[in-house]
Amino acid sequence: MSTFRHPGLAEPRTKEEWRHYRDSRPPTRPALPSYQQYLKLSEEEREDLNEDRDAFHSALVLVDTAQVKRLHYLMQRRMKANARRAAGARAGIVLDGPPTVGKSTLAKLFAARHERRLRRRHPQRFQDRYEVNGLLIDYTPVVYLSIPARATPKDLSVLLADYLGMVLRRGATQTDITTQVLTVLADVGTELVIIDDVHFLDLSAKEGRVVNDHLKYIANETAATFVYTGVDLKQSGLFLEGQASSRATQTSGRNTRHAVTKFGCTTEADKTEWAQTVKALEDSLALFRHKPGQLVKLSPYLYDRTDGSICALTDLLRESAIEAVMSEEEAITRRLMDRIEISEYAEAAYRSVLQQRRKTGSARPKKAAS
Repeated sequence: MSTFRHPGLAEPRTKEEWRHYRDSRPPTRPALPSYQQYLKLSEEEREDLNEDRDAFHSALVLVDTAQVKRLHYLMQRRMKANARRAAGARAGIVLDGPPTVGKSTLAKLFAARHERRLRRRHPQRFQDRYEVNGLLIDYTPVVYLSIPARATPKDLSVLLADYLGMVLRRGATQTDITTQVLTVLADVGTELVIIDDVHFLDLSAKEGRVVNDHLKYIANETAATFVYTGVDLKQSGLFLEGQASSRATQTSGRNTRHAVTKFGCTTEADKTEWAQTVKALEDSLALFRHKPGQLVKLSPYLYDRTDGSICALTDLLRESAIEAVMSEEEAITRRLMDRIEISEYAEAAYRSVLQQRRKTGSARPKKAAS
């Protein structure tokens, strides 16, 4: 019996949910008739086409920015370097940066692409009855774990066990669960572990340091490469681990920290990269009256509106495209985008820009014709 599943993607908590994420594909761009033909469609036909366009705009294309390409290259290189490394702690990667710069998406996108490459190269491993040494194995090369607030070491082991689909004995201790998890991680061929939201670890408190030590123990005992993501981790203490410099050596000595940043706006190269990203998003729009290049001309305005955040940019254009369909304007203009409110974080940054301009008397970007 088939069951309804929400068409959107949630954070994966189990290997089955991860596989749904890995195999999901965004809606294809609907074929558009001419605008005159569109207007002649029946009300139901227009409604159906508009629903398809809304679904397409809601997904919006993912743009491989220069930063995404660079960090994916470095992550792949690190995994290759770890592949046949001797037993012991492997070098990991920490993706660190402010909110809304796409750290989690970047990591999950890399993991999904890595697993698809494995599927292409080793299709037999993904068969339902993949057998190794007489044992049936559910090949699980990628593990994704988002750390909840106030997690304990046992919580983390249980979350990993739940992800792997393990059945735990009632009353099992933290040590029992962790030992089983490590055995299963080895058996199912896990080679990449993503630990998301590590900023929830309060490393200034004893509990946070204990959880961090537990993560390090799991990383030490597996052959997988670990990738951590979080907000302002250098300041939160992931590398300092409280106050002890000797403890700091353990974490900073094992992992490479890579900053994930917002787009810049000072150099010509910065402005060109931002405009290219805007163009890639604009080129995907399925609107009848939108003029190509209209958003590229508004690149400075879009930067001010989003503070150079890729997440804020996609939020703004996603909702603007849907507004253009719903309002029947069929184009994204400056006037339309002025009606769209996105995150308070981005809106506060935009208010600050406008306030600074008023103080200095500098000119605002000219409004585009609507």
